[in-house]
Amino acid sequence: MKIATACTQNPDAVDAAQTLARTLLGRLKAPKLLMLYCTEQYDVDALQQAMVVLFPGVPIIGCTTCCGVMTQAGYTEGPTAAVWACSDEKGSYGTSLVPHQAHRPIHESARIALNQAIEESGRCGELPKLIALHSTPGDEETTLAAIREELGVSVPVIGGSAAADTVGGQWAIFDNKQTARSGIAISVFYPTARVSYSFHSGYAATTKKAIVTEVRGRTLVSLDHKPASMVYKGWYEEETGQKLDLGDSLFARSTLYPLGTQTGKIHGLPYYTLSHPMFVNQDGHMELFSQIAVGQTAHFMTGTSEGLIARASRVVESANDHALRTPQPLGGLAIYCAGCMLHVKDRLDQVADNINTALYTAPFVCPFTFGEQGLFKGGELSHGNLMISAVLFHKD
Repeated sequence: MKIATACTQNPDAVDAAQTLARTLLGRLKAPKLLMLYCTEQYDVDALQQAMVVLFPGVPIIGCTTCCGVMTQAGYTEGPTAAVWACSDEKGSYGTSLVPHQAHRPIHESARIALNQAIEESGRCGELPKLIALHSTPGDEETTLAAIREELGVSVPVIGGSAAADTVGGQWAIFDNKQTARSGIAISVFYPTARVSYSFHSGYAATTKKAIVTEVRGRTLVSLDHKPASMVYKGWYEEETGQKLDLGDSLFARSTLYPLGTQTGKIHGLPYYTLSHPMFVNQDGHMELFSQIAVGQTAHFMTGTSEGLIARASRVVESANDHALRTPQPLGGLAIYCAGCMLHVKDRLDQVADNINTALYTAPFVCPFTFGEQGLFKGGELSHGNLMISAVLFHKD
């Protein structure tokens, strides 16, 4: 297995595709899979179609990314497009995109996408070593549950929800057959390389917590039977010593202070799935980027800018399995939350340098997404916000 990446800032979709292809084919031959990312400034249909022409018959999966993309060459600001590719003579790969349809349940769309991707890989009846998931924001928990139910076990997942430069932007997902503004794209990996993974947040729980007493989808209504927005406001002001105007930039202000629910424990220490508050709606309720269930304990979490910069490399280090053997990564994939990226945007080259060190300078690509999916070490498939998901491929 060999891995290579390419990146361009050519603003024309067709020219960008040609630049990516030329660079990529100078680094590896006969790619078996392409993972494509671009900022919202591109004509996504034209970019996808050009890549299909340039790489006929090669499975493609990808999505739009917030503001830019990161590779081993550093952070590249939009307009930009980047591609990750692997050649793997004895490996197998497949992709499928299923657009959402009003009459079809989300879990059925997820099941169809998964099975079509497995069928395209030619490895029906075998569990993939890895699944890559790119869906549009909104129903990621249902999608992950469907994947887990269909396979019967928790297969490692690396996932990021399509993003744009703003929450109301033009996000999209794509495979080698179509693009969609709403849907689920899945890729299955049967590589000859060994796969390792890591998924976590790097935030710490404070002593502030409450029981979730009412939710409506991803709308958090009450905590301990009190208005959730006012509970959060009190926590924030007590923790930071700063006033919080719930109608002013809650998305940005809450980046270092999300809510967390305990997902499990490792060596007696709890780990959390995070939910990032977006805004307070006209009814005074908090809209989140992920679901919290009634009866769960919501913890007020805290993080730091330095932590956001350092943690990407820590996640990669965790995936390296140092205790098991000497790392020899061939390359990797990373997913970094767009909200975190925007908070440390002026230091993203430092983030890339840290990942390069942890990856021993092996090639990687990292989009910035509106939701992250991964498999915790405890075996839980989870969708969260402000998370980092990483997968490494190693010489076996």
